Amino acid sequence: MDKKDIQAWQQEKAKELFDYSHKLLDAAKDLSAHHLEEIQWGMKNAMESAKSAAKNDLVKLKELQESAAKEAAKRATVYQKKVKSVLKEIGDDAADGTEKHLEKVRSSLVSWLEDVEDKIPGHADKLSKVVHDMSTAGQKMFKEGRKIVNQVADAAEKNIEDLRTSSPSKKKTK
Repeated sequence: MDKKDIQAWQQEKAKELFDYSHKLLDAAKDLSAHHLEEIQWGMKNAMESAKSAAKNDLVKLKELQESAAKEAAKRATVYQKKVKSVLKEIGDDAADGTEKHLEKVRSSLVSWLEDVEDKIPGHADKLSKVVHDMSTAGQKMFKEGRKIVNQVADAAEKNIEDLRTSSPSKKKTK
């Protein structure tokens, strides 16, 4: 690589890092907005409870607490989904970037081997084929691993959701 290639590569990397930092900043803004919504709801609920307690209206206070508990469970699920969505988007972007770089490395290695095939004596084509096959297999493994991780995360979320929905019904039967 000559100096121009290195400079171009460095500029490309700087741009990618800049773009990724903006994605992280946007994700932080989204998470902050979701968190702020929950804080505001909690403050509103606390004020209503405090007003009822100050008026010594215990029946209304109990009703407020029960409705707040139900609403909190619903809001927790919505909040969890929002956070998961933001984190999944960040993870997908990072995995896409990694996959892109792996492909660049693989194609670079293969093209280098093809260039030196003529210069290396005998069996260079076999070495080139082995390296190409290994890098292709590595790329496929990365994609498959990424798919498995997403499936496991989705299954875990489903199991948690199933557990959450079955818990109230168990309490009622006792």
